[in-house]
Amino acid sequence: MKNDFRLQYPLWQMGFIILLGAFAYGLSSPMTEVVNTETENSIMISIGGTQSLFAMIALLLYFILLAVFAYQLRKHNKNNPHQKVSAFSIRPPEYLEQDEGMTYITRKAAQKVYTFITWSLPLLAAFAIILPLPKLFIIWGILLVALGQYWIYYREVRSHLKEDAE
Repeated sequence: MKNDFRLQYPLWQMGFIILLGAFAYGLSSPMTEVVNTETENSIMISIGGTQSLFAMIALLLYFILLAVFAYQLRKHNKNNPHQKVSAFSIRPPEYLEQDEGMTYITRKAAQKVYTFITWSLPLLAAFAIILPLPKLFIIWGILLVALGQYWIYYREVRSHLKEDAE
């Protein structure tokens, strides 16, 4: 159970979130020129040297991580035909409900995540309304909430599995 792909799924998501945050940083200050005349309507966006390199590296790493994730997902589904994970499922694949114990652990972890989101999203919204934050900080705040939910879920499930192993 310790090496179950469904347990590792939150770690994969945290990796994707971190790379999206890095990509957002790389795109954080593009120069935008809007031309709106009677004869021409256009928008031109140009990204500076260092930041464009940072964005391109983050995007490249994202696609590499996506390819490794797809490989691991395919490998898991091949080795576990009775516990297949769909990449496009509406129901999160980290729900581990093969028996009553795992259903309890999943429910407890989901409750902690729900409590975290119940408090963090309104606080994030309040900070965004009150403080004149740049868009990048708001995006990072949203990604931080997403990162936090996966970390809480992973930590909770992992702690129960460690208790069971002992």
